[in-house]
Amino acid sequence: MSARSVVVLGGAGAIGRVVCAVLAEAGMRVTVADVRGQHDTAASLPAVPAGAAPHDALDLDITDRDAVLAALGPEGSHAGYDALVVAAGLNYTGPVATTDWDAYETVLAVNLRGPFHVGQALSLNLAARPRECSAVFFSSTAGLKGEGGAAVYAASKFGVIGFMECLAAEIARHGGRANAVCPGNIDSPMLHVLAGQVAERERRETADVLRDFAAATAFERLIDIREVAHAVAFLAGPHSTGLSGQSVVIDGPPR
Repeated sequence: MSARSVVVLGGAGAIGRVVCAVLAEAGMRVTVADVRGQHDTAASLPAVPAGAAPHDALDLDITDRDAVLAALGPEGSHAGYDALVVAAGLNYTGPVATTDWDAYETVLAVNLRGPFHVGQALSLNLAARPRECSAVFFSSTAGLKGEGGAAVYAASKFGVIGFMECLAAEIARHGGRANAVCPGNIDSPMLHVLAGQVAERERRETADVLRDFAAATAFERLIDIREVAHAVAFLAGPHSTGLSGQSVVIDGPPR
């Protein structure tokens, strides 16, 4: 029996782990690609359907273009995927005037250059072997509307959406699709770190910042990681073949 094969870049991160678990629960075979924790994450996933190949782990740095091509390109070690999920990401907060340029380079390398590497490998792979294949990129509501203190992160996430739309147009003739998910404030370790940084900058309490994050939409709560993961599973799966070039917002309506 052949299960749908999905490679999750950044699959051992706090959000990536949940995405991998939900994909596995949906009956997909998952390759957890990351620079650390990938083997433990793969071992923790629900079993694949009987007769399908087991879940896999891949040591892969998304910022290394040659390594990404060697894994996901047409002759790559993991070239036979049905879907890719790019969940690797970093955050940074701070005003433009005091931008830490080393942090800027690191965030852009992971959040924007990394997706370009994956998109190039996917494009070459599909040109060599056309097939139905889906790519899901993580953007953010910060990729749709900027705000003070978020310029570096927002620029990277705006860039992901523009890149995804272009990629979708290019790979469609080979059967490929590309979409982005744009979560709001996810209840995740990254958000808690961000809240602490904002609190320090604004001389407030972290708990107050988190309450403001939760109150930003009519839901009046943070988004659960599994809510995002289920949307990713739909876009990565075989039932979303009419969707490409779209940015799916996972958030409550604005208040």
